Amino acid sequence: MKRLIIRLFSVAALTVLVFAGCAAAQEFTLPVEHNHTLKSCKGDLIINGEGVEYRTTHKDHARRWAYTDIKMIQLVSPKEVKILTYESSRLKLGRDETFEFKVLKGEVSKDVSDFLLTRVERPLATSFAKSEENPQHTIPVRHRHTFGGDQGTLKIYADGVAYESVKAKSLRRWRWTDIQSISRTGPYQFAVTTYEPKFGGPTKTYNFDLKERMDDRVYDFVWSRIYKPTLPASPNAKQ
Repeated sequence: MKRLIIRLFSVAALTVLVFAGCAAAQEFTLPVEHNHTLKSCKGDLIINGEGVEYRTTHKDHARRWAYTDIKMIQLVSPKEVKILTYESSRLKLGRDETFEFKVLKGEVSKDVSDFLLTRVERPLATSFAKSEENPQHTIPVRHRHTFGGDQGTLKIYADGVAYESVKAKSLRRWRWTDIQSISRTGPYQFAVTTYEPKFGGPTKTYNFDLKERMDDRVYDFVWSRIYKPTLPASPNAKQ
């Protein structure tokens, strides 16, 4: 009996090690086109547990970044990835260099997004909304653009906020740490300021017209998770 117990423990321990090894060795390879200011080159974008690499025969454009060397990763859509780095761009007068990639074959999957969400501590912009968990609150909204807007749903989860739209590039999923601030001018307006870089400004703000009123308790919950993350984690919690 004692030998059987020892054997079972050994098998369990080995299983844990195997799964841990598989997770650590997980890797995604995407054939991509790297957009330059004037031209472009092709290669592979490789994402794994150590960081992100752009492997190409054009040596001047080949790069390998540890996650600590990346200021922000943007999964703009299943066909577009942006890597904002700490490299200074001469052409942009010393501004941080952004590497833009167009996926040529296949697409960025939700698996890639989930993988990065567990490994990247810096802000991550992803167009993949969470699906395995029911939202704690759902509000139909219009996302206002500079010109026009699109229709969608704002979903509030225990660990973040998602905006779901029929337009792939408009989808966004934010962890609390990906949000710089929130604001509202009334019960039917809500704004999320993220760490995403914005052309002509430091960061990007998403402005929403709420089609249903946002209760104070829901706003207070979101506020508490961003500014005081140690407070209770549910807008439905009894006071």
